[in-house]
Amino acid sequence: MKYYDPDRSVDPKEWMDLDEDRRIHLIRQYHRRRRLKLPNANLHAVIHCIVESQVALGEELPAQKTLARLLEEGLNRHDAIHAMGSVLADHLFNLMKTKSRGPDVQAEYNRKLEELTAEQWLDYFSKEAEDD
Repeated sequence: MKYYDPDRSVDPKEWMDLDEDRRIHLIRQYHRRRRLKLPNANLHAVIHCIVESQVALGEELPAQKTLARLLEEGLNRHDAIHAMGSVLADHLFNLMKTKSRGPDVQAEYNRKLEELTAEQWLDYFSKEAEDD
């Protein structure tokens, strides 16, 4: 894989065959080519990478189904990856600030992905834009 484009599906095998550093590099390259200004380009690329990898795992996780549903609900693929990434980032933040962990933190994350809607993401995104 020479280029990454979040608006195009990646081949799961090809994606998973790449070294994680290469995946992150490709994602950062995409954002640089588009001249997108990000508060933290490294963290942004890592979150993209994790979500894409979860999608590539197929039915092991709800990520693939969540992505398909968000696309059906009207998000473009890049926005859907961001929406899923926001759930991941929120989940990781909550894990870091909470000393006690439930019996299955993966199940909690899976549930949050399954509950995510395009409408929630668009509402969140529009509120963020208002705050700028």
